[in-house]
Amino acid sequence: MGTIDPGAALRDWFNARDVRRWVKRKSLPLTLDRTYWTAYEYQQDLGRLQRCLYIVTSERVTRPFDDLNPNVTIIGPRMVRARRRNQMVLYRVSYALPQAFE
Repeated sequence: MGTIDPGAALRDWFNARDVRRWVKRKSLPLTLDRTYWTAYEYQQDLGRLQRCLYIVTSERVTRPFDDLNPNVTIIGPRMVRARRRNQMVLYRVSYALPQAFE
């Protein structure tokens, strides 16, 4: 079972609010860059943006933190392996409207 991330719900709400405002004002940006911390945020926002006819132009999935973390002990600094539960994935996605390619 995964840990609960209240920040994910807040970030998802902000993303949804932005899309609602753009649609209401009829001022969708031609290109858009977004960063997501969870696959849930990415999938929710992807569905919203695809309904507005955005297409994914670039997608990068990286680990935001190194596998080895510095740890200072009494005998000096040493490198320790990150715990499994702390490993995260960072999604960086660029979107564009079809008009941006013309």
